[in-house]
Amino acid sequence: MVESLPSEPAEPASRGAGHPTKRLLVAAMAALLIVGGAVAWRITASPVAAPVAKLAPPPKNPQLDELIDSTKALGVSQQEAIDQLQEVQDLLRAQQAETKRASDRVAALSAKLDALQQSFASAPPPAAEAAVAEQAEPPRAHAGKAQRSRAAHRPRGKRSRGAARR
Repeated sequence: MVESLPSEPAEPASRGAGHPTKRLLVAAMAALLIVGGAVAWRITASPVAAPVAKLAPPPKNPQLDELIDSTKALGVSQQEAIDQLQEVQDLLRAQQAETKRASDRVAALSAKLDALQQSFASAPPPAAEAAVAEQAEPPRAHAGKAQRSRAAHRPRGKRSRGAARR
């Protein structure tokens, strides 16, 4: 019998105790085959066609229908309110612009009026108007028709100075 020399490696006691990389490679290949088979089966397998039964619609709930209708009506009225608000905002903007234009016109006219008043205030008054204003005598408030008729019936003769001033 031949004995093994100590320089030769001894045979492993079991066959599964080989290199760790070989074992890892075998495990990866097995996992890959399992996953690949599952994917292929899933793709190629046709589902069993179950008879399609027409499901009856669920019974109508009047409260739910009323709620749905109310929600739709609320949405419509909300949109109408938004539209009306936009119209009011447009009108307000137009009115504000018109008010600003009118205010600008009033300011321009006010400035012109101030300029005219200053020019009249700085100009000397005409002499003829001042003389007429001094000579004008205000009418008497108590002189009525009766006093005028008495003056017409008085005798016209020489009068004293005191009588003429009455």
